[in-house]
Amino acid sequence: MSFLAGGVTFQRFKIGGPKPRLFDDAHLDRLKDRMIGRQRIASADGVETGWNAGRHIHDTDFSQEKNVYGDHLVFDLCTMTDKPPADRLKAYYAIDLKALSKDNPSGFASARQKREAKQSAHDRLEQEAKDGRFKKWKCVPCLWDAGTNTAFLGATGCQNADRFSSLWGPTFGGDLTQESVGGPLDAVTAASLALALYPSAEHEHLSPFVPGTTPDDCAWCPDDTAPAFLGNEFLLWLWHYADVHGDTVTTPDGGQVTFMFSGGIKLDCPRGVTGDDTMNSESAVRLPEAKVAARAGKLPRKAALTVVRDGEQFSFKLDAETLAVSGAKLPSAEKTEGHRDQELGRLQHVRDLAEIVDQLYAAFLARRMSGYWSGEVKEIGAWLKGGSRVAA
Repeated sequence: MSFLAGGVTFQRFKIGGPKPRLFDDAHLDRLKDRMIGRQRIASADGVETGWNAGRHIHDTDFSQEKNVYGDHLVFDLCTMTDKPPADRLKAYYAIDLKALSKDNPSGFASARQKREAKQSAHDRLEQEAKDGRFKKWKCVPCLWDAGTNTAFLGATGCQNADRFSSLWGPTFGGDLTQESVGGPLDAVTAASLALALYPSAEHEHLSPFVPGTTPDDCAWCPDDTAPAFLGNEFLLWLWHYADVHGDTVTTPDGGQVTFMFSGGIKLDCPRGVTGDDTMNSESAVRLPEAKVAARAGKLPRKAALTVVRDGEQFSFKLDAETLAVSGAKLPSAEKTEGHRDQELGRLQHVRDLAEIVDQLYAAFLARRMSGYWSGEVKEIGAWLKGGSRVAA
């Protein structure tokens, strides 16, 4: 359960329906009904999915003590796949084909013998697979935060997200979707938050930070109704803000977040022509080549950040389009706290980190959707063109 120990990775989903008042045995029974290995229903790609209690791949003992932490429900998404080794299939085919064609006068196998050898090799491998020797197991941590009615999935890939969403509905009866002007959006993303906060705002096209170079649309944003490129503009705005205005942003909730770019950054060509540049350093945005790439019209797609709010520090990598967090280091727990209290504190820190990301992004959107944005785009363009750090 990575939400309870170690680094934290997650993408988020808004849950349709009312918030649960508390997590009880009924929720645990629903997880048990859909736990891995019980129903033996595999998807079209041959992968069986189910829930897991979280301690290890064979843990199906769901309990209040293990899985319920106040207004948080902790469990795992488990996948099970048969992965017979291709080399073994090839070897069985060669052995069977040799046995079938050994008496051929020509010395070569016939087409019929090749079909028979292929079928017998498959049958032999399937027979061996019945004892589970070729099964590949994988568990992904999950968290249901009743306070915000949000589901956290401890992976950033689309494949795990699809499996998570498809299993959630039959288990709990609600959809992991957020209805917006742009239609149903599966996850909490830069696009979904923008549409939720500013449903009627004008944000159809990418801002022209580098006139004559920046296109109207991004190659990685095929859906015109979901402006995912706003997340890329958000990271570029943060970069400019840190370089020109300082390291503290006042957020819409009245708080303040201090931040810095504390690691690598990935920039990509929005036209999909010149490729991407990934730079790894303690502060890659200060490298000359990072500014050169941005000046050429490339936009940030992922960056490492460190943020501080109310004396608590978080370090993580942020995906621009999905607002997914990876490799997050949470504040250390007090040594005087008990083990259970430390775990409760970590779950609260996960909630806090998600809120900090949303508040920073909302601060950007408040500027992006205002009448001042056109002037700020020119300011960012001049900053890029200057190529050097402007004094705050």
